[in-house]
Amino acid sequence: MTDWRADLAGAVARGLDADGLAAVEAALSNETDRLRSHPDAAVEALRPEVAVLGVAECAAGHLGVLITEDGRISVHVAATRSGLLDHVRETAEPFVAAADAYVGSKSPAERRDQLRRGGLAAPGWYSGSGFTESELLDACEAVLAAVRRS
Repeated sequence: MTDWRADLAGAVARGLDADGLAAVEAALSNETDRLRSHPDAAVEALRPEVAVLGVAECAAGHLGVLITEDGRISVHVAATRSGLLDHVRETAEPFVAAADAYVGSKSPAERRDQLRRGGLAAPGWYSGSGFTESELLDACEAVLAAVRRS
């Protein structure tokens, strides 16, 4: 057993003696939650039960980020919302989630990191693609929110 594990076992034993099982369980649960939110923590990739399409308005018309049940992510653009839905429905019957335009103060890197911690690796963005990086992230956030609600 390494030193930190012996220290942990000793701390747990002292906690049990001093405060009882419920207090130790609560403290360990809090520490586990803290570790899960650590920037280096492993994150399980998002795999929704049904395909989900996050839709955002953009200069080109409508942008859609689709995640399928196997976790594949694709980006779609069409001049109209109905055109976007028709295009996507050629390969999937997704639950559709509309995006709210982001109004916060987080940078794109912070938004991407938040999505990654939620299990969604936001696709790359390229200038001149008909939509902004913020709009892409809006659609990704709509996907993540819809999956969390389901």
